[in-house]
Amino acid sequence: MRTLDSVSWVRTLGILRGAAEGNDTKYMHVLGGYELHVAPLLATGLVRRLADDEQPELDTFVAPTPVGRAFYEEQLTGLPAVTQCRANMWSTMHEMCSALTALENTCAARSPVP
Repeated sequence: MRTLDSVSWVRTLGILRGAAEGNDTKYMHVLGGYELHVAPLLATGLVRRLADDEQPELDTFVAPTPVGRAFYEEQLTGLPAVTQCRANMWSTMHEMCSALTALENTCAARSPVP
C-alpha cells in the first residue's frame, strides 16, 4: 500500500462524503487517482468496496461502513450549501478545515501503513 504522504485529503474526504450521500464520485472532478485516494478509507475501514451486484448505475464503487457513517454524521452534516462544490475547493473553505484534519488524523491513527 502507498504511504499517506501522497494522498490528497480533500479528494479522500470527497469520496467519503459522496459515499455517505450515495455517490462516492459526486465531489470529484475526475476519477484519475481514485484508487490512491480511496485506499486510506478502505485500509482504515471507513468504507467498503461494493460488490458488482451492489453498484448502481452511477459511478459509485464504495459505501460507508458504520464507522465511516459515524464520521460523516459527526463531521459532514449541517454544512452550508457553499460546500456542495467539488472537493478540490474545500481546502480554501474554513467550514471544511475541521473535517479535513479529522479525516487525516483518523486515517493516520487507524492505518496499517507505517
